[in-house]
Amino acid sequence: MSGNGREGPGNADRVVAVAVDIGGTFTDLVAVGDDGEIILAKQPSVPANFLQGVDEALGDLGAAAIVDFRHGTTVGTNAIIQRKGARIGLITTRGFRDILHAARASRMDLYDSIWDPPPPLVARRDILTVTERLDYLGRTVTPLDAGEVREAIGVLRDRGVEAVAVCFLNSFVNPAHELQALEIIAGEAPEMFACASSKVVPEIREFERMSTTVVNAYLGPPMATYLQGLDDLLASHDYEGDVLITHSGGGLMTSRAATRIPARVCQSGPAAGVMGGLAVAKRVGFDNVITLDMGGTSADISVIVDGAPMFRSEWHAQFNVPIIFPAIDLVTIGAGGGTIAWVDPSGTPHSGPQSAGADPGPACYERGGTEPTNTDANVVLGRLRPQAFTGRRSDITLGAAAAHEAIERRIAPVLDCSVTDAAAGIIRLSNASMLNAVRLMTVERGYDPRDFSLVAFGGAGPLHAADLARELRIPTVVIPTYPGLVSAMGALQVMLRHDLVRPVFQLHSSVSRSVLEAARAELLAEIDELRASETMTTDWKVNWRADMRYYGQISGYLTLDLPHGIDYLFGRDSLERFQLEHQREFGYVLTEDVTDVEIVNLRAVLVGDVDPVSLPARPAGTPSPPESGEAYFFESGGVVPTAFVQREGLSPGDVVAGPAIIEEWDSTTVVPPGVVARVAPHGELVMEIGESR
Repeated sequence: MSGNGREGPGNADRVVAVAVDIGGTFTDLVAVGDDGEIILAKQPSVPANFLQGVDEALGDLGAAAIVDFRHGTTVGTNAIIQRKGARIGLITTRGFRDILHAARASRMDLYDSIWDPPPPLVARRDILTVTERLDYLGRTVTPLDAGEVREAIGVLRDRGVEAVAVCFLNSFVNPAHELQALEIIAGEAPEMFACASSKVVPEIREFERMSTTVVNAYLGPPMATYLQGLDDLLASHDYEGDVLITHSGGGLMTSRAATRIPARVCQSGPAAGVMGGLAVAKRVGFDNVITLDMGGTSADISVIVDGAPMFRSEWHAQFNVPIIFPAIDLVTIGAGGGTIAWVDPSGTPHSGPQSAGADPGPACYERGGTEPTNTDANVVLGRLRPQAFTGRRSDITLGAAAAHEAIERRIAPVLDCSVTDAAAGIIRLSNASMLNAVRLMTVERGYDPRDFSLVAFGGAGPLHAADLARELRIPTVVIPTYPGLVSAMGALQVMLRHDLVRPVFQLHSSVSRSVLEAARAELLAEIDELRASETMTTDWKVNWRADMRYYGQISGYLTLDLPHGIDYLFGRDSLERFQLEHQREFGYVLTEDVTDVEIVNLRAVLVGDVDPVSLPARPAGTPSPPESGEAYFFESGGVVPTAFVQREGLSPGDVVAGPAIIEEWDSTTVVPPGVVARVAPHGELVMEIGESR
């Protein structure tokens, strides 16, 4: 269904900019018309065919014409987790067949001697080696044996391999052998999706570079199929423009680019959520915020410092599956509305990471689910009222009896407590997981959460936000205007973005201008190619960055902005900035008499302005008296009289004092006793939690 916008025939002759975000439980649509009105839709995701959920959401546009389409998708991440990507082969340097299997010799649990890591995305029998070798400077030691490449392709083709990754030792310095191999593959097996590490991510660290390239090949065929299906679907809705896909770096890329580099699309939706949270923070005037995106399946936590999201150079799609594209720094945990509570054989209660997902969903959805979830617990505690969904979500009803039964049967008797206490325990367990994740993103990285505000969204985020803020002593909580659709809204706020990199390996004390200039020239040439291929905008700008570390460090580096381009690297300002950031991140610095600082990579961030869509303020509501009821609050230690307020009836300047529950069609906000929620000028809810110190 739609939110405040008109729907059906009433949308005739309107043009709209549309963003659709697919989550594990719901598919969300936000459309902004040329007249400033907004159309909102939320449909259950269909894991067997995600495009079905997209089609149903697009149906809520009625006769409106789409002029701009942006999309966040979980297709890439799901393919890795569920091992549903393409069958792929890997061609690498002779003698280095087992790089993926050896990995970094790390373990999820150091003391679990019987644990086996998940297998790599490519089977060992499909990893073939060929004769070739470059030294660390990229000089040819042994030429590539083209015959062996042809033989390897023949073997892989006969085995039914759909895609092939090429990753040779030291190719990030000199791509010649990999490019030659790609030419041979194109001639021998043009039907195969093929990619080389020097084209995907030309960076040092052979395991991470190989892993990223393998992920790219693994996702190539399914992503191409998905995006072609999306193009066909949009054509049936009379849209023929560019399809823009959100990527892990918090920007957009065309569907053509996503087809070439599908590994970039992993973490698409969560990154858009952070950018949506950033837009909310700017509107209410906060520069330092923690974002909490809690949906039906998981919770994503990120940190924004001085008005900009934090980035990381490496993240893991799964254990031992690193991807080294620059990505918004966030952590994802199994804490969503559908997260299942369970008790192990020792009698210890747990929350997640298993989820009831969209099908069958929580027990209270009465669609066949029997396991107790966070949503069921909130229903039992009176925070989610079944009647609040009546007339709001025609596709979902909440059954309080079913929620009560699930907790009474699965949790309460094992813990020997009442159903209410068991439900409260479920919420505390889930909150504990999120508290640990917030501390990981703040305290363990040198930040004090008391210096931040919390922007909470997703369908379940506002239910838990105030409790988390009180525990962390965060002074202010912000709930966006339409909290359940912030990830889709975030896609409307971002621009085209490409992250390019070249290795330089220069000591700061003796940096060579000619080396930096050569790397800069290569990056500018690649930038010109991208500008020529993506014609939807002519307004581009380039931001320069550098990866730096102490000389001799094996892995890990800090990425610094270069406000004056490469010239910044020739002064002490960049060295002092590195030392400051290293102290904050790692808690120590090394002086110049101990070791030098190494400039590892030069980076160019190409940003194209595609006119972020202006989101209208939430319209003022028609006041309505609150309903009286009861709900459980941890501060009170039980159920207390509670005011139930409809958010549609609130206007800027209105105040809601706790204990209260603020209900709306896409989410529910808990306002605990002693907390006051005020409506900001654009319609956000700003809760003052209390003293932070």
